[in-house]
Amino acid sequence: MYEAGSEQINCNGAVIELPSLEVVKTAPKMPTDANIDWLLHIYFTRREFERCRRLIERELNRHLNAEYLYFVKGLIDREDGNNIEALRNLQKAVELNSKNIETYKEIGRTLYSMGRFGQALSVFREAEQQSPRKDHEIYHYLGELLYRAAATQPQLEVARQQQTEARGYFELAVQTGKKLESYVRLAELYRKDKEYQKAIDVLEACLHLTPENAEVLTEISVLYLKINETQKAYDRLAEVVNIERKCTPKGLLALGAILQSRNDVDGALGKYSQIADGEPEIAELWNNIGLCFFKKQKFIVAVSSLRKSVWISPLNYNALYNLSLIYIALCLRKLDDTENAFVAFERACSLAQGQQGSMRHPLVFLNFSLFCYETGRLALATEQYNRFMAHAQDLLLPTEYKFQATKLKSLLRISSHSHGILSDDEEAPKKEAETEEQQEELPLEVNAVVSKN
Repeated sequence: MYEAGSEQINCNGAVIELPSLEVVKTAPKMPTDANIDWLLHIYFTRREFERCRRLIERELNRHLNAEYLYFVKGLIDREDGNNIEALRNLQKAVELNSKNIETYKEIGRTLYSMGRFGQALSVFREAEQQSPRKDHEIYHYLGELLYRAAATQPQLEVARQQQTEARGYFELAVQTGKKLESYVRLAELYRKDKEYQKAIDVLEACLHLTPENAEVLTEISVLYLKINETQKAYDRLAEVVNIERKCTPKGLLALGAILQSRNDVDGALGKYSQIADGEPEIAELWNNIGLCFFKKQKFIVAVSSLRKSVWISPLNYNALYNLSLIYIALCLRKLDDTENAFVAFERACSLAQGQQGSMRHPLVFLNFSLFCYETGRLALATEQYNRFMAHAQDLLLPTEYKFQATKLKSLLRISSHSHGILSDDEEAPKKEAETEEQQEELPLEVNAVVSKN
């Protein structure tokens, strides 16, 4: 029962006192000098730029924190594509507070988006000097800008220094932040320096940020192929298929290369055909297709495929190298033109020596040695075999190549402790004891590729 005008009610025989109600007061008016940065921030994060503009224009002359107003106005101008006005407003913010690192970073980003990379580099270096803490964004942009500078630097030594410095900044960015692009770029630099295991480690760590990133998984698989870890490469590619139910051209190319290395030529051609249907202008694709057809003894198609690879990329060393080997194989086995084949091999060996003594591909010496063995030039075969071993000791060669090299060593009677062959007196009884299996023709080795780098 409720008694009118009473502050008590009777409920089931018990008297309960009602709490007194307070009158709600009207909200006080905000003083004209109140800080409205929080409201401006809300409008900006909601991308309500028109409201931001009206608020900025109203408050700019009377606001106590004009720095933030110019800062936000600069960001809005950049979003609208007005980079010049954005730089003007951000510069005003710096003039009001030269210690705000965020403003320097936004100026650097704006210059970067405008393609003014040299100016952006100077701004980010200034930001690095003034920053009181390690900032992964600053490190990332410094690495990115130095990497770009190295790519366009005509002086080789300066370019190397810039690339080394860029790598150091990306390492700092990875250590101090969780930016996906930093991991990817650092792995790219490790790969460029042929430090494939380090690149794999960086990308494996990157998977903690994006466990189902198909591009990262594909890149890891390609790197595993570089160090001949084909099973690990296959496992990573299987994850890509499970995630996307299909592979990118790069992933399909890697899958095809794995199947090709396992002598599943038809399976590899099936993967390559999927790429050719969508993106046929890939030089490495036609290089590998050519090798598959060469394996199937379909020489005309093999030559046509490799010629297409060379047409797409005229300076593609792998395609030119493999095409020359197939031409030599045709001359040797079909036309019986061994003398011209011999001259071609001599020329290939002279070209295999790169600049500053570097070796482009030591397999050319193994192939020349195989050719010399088949044509009875045993001393020269041994010489070329030793040249191959001298340059191949530090390389991670596929098992098939190692098998051919070991087999050739046995046939040439090369001692483990000597670089020569047996003398003629020792050779004669040995030759008579050779079985037909030992005398079988050894195939020329050709190399499939996964990507340009």
